[in-house]
Amino acid sequence: MDRRTLLGTLAAGAVGAGLHAKGLGPGATDAKPTENPLADYAARAFDFGTGLPGLGKELLAEHLALYKGYVSRTNALLRDTLAAEREGKAGPAVQELRRRLGFEFSGMRLHELYFEALSASAATPSASHPLHQAIAATWGSFDAWWAAFRATCTMTGIGWGVLLKDPATGRLMNAWFQDHENAVAVGAQALLVVDVWEHAYVRDYGATGRAKYVDAVKSLIDWRVVEKRF
Repeated sequence: MDRRTLLGTLAAGAVGAGLHAKGLGPGATDAKPTENPLADYAARAFDFGTGLPGLGKELLAEHLALYKGYVSRTNALLRDTLAAEREGKAGPAVQELRRRLGFEFSGMRLHELYFEALSASAATPSASHPLHQAIAATWGSFDAWWAAFRATCTMTGIGWGVLLKDPATGRLMNAWFQDHENAVAVGAQALLVVDVWEHAYVRDYGATGRAKYVDAVKSLIDWRVVEKRF
């Protein structure tokens, strides 16, 4: 067992009575901080019923279970790291907790962004929306952007394809997030994320089927959600 897996297992085991705070994930409409800033994060409820077109029920059930694991480990790591800091500890074990927290927290948040924008009755892009005007101004057309975004999602590696907006300038860019927390453009806002870890598609598309999976996800993107993030 490697160090990352070991620490993840230890952190999961540290979870106490469970998740009891209101969900704080992005996209929860008008979400506000809880009265208790130290409350645990709660796994958000995503109901995909019998599956989505192109994504089977079993695949989605497994994926949602993995997401809940990220939530549990995030809560455990936050508690363990804060407890160590309150005791004045700063050694290698605490440093590794901090490194792991970036991985688990980002994994939790990216999955929420991903699942929230998937729908069997997805709305198509609105050509008059400022987001699509910005896409056309940046890439020349929606189709040109999608070709570049698809190429991002099918890069060799483990991670996420992401459409970002820089709030400071309004600039759009396609990005690749390695794992969950590496190569992140600091301060940029994620508008659309597509999970391209193997667990997101192998059950339905096989180890070499990532491109087909990305094509299937395209028709499931609810642009009402993505446009609201813009």
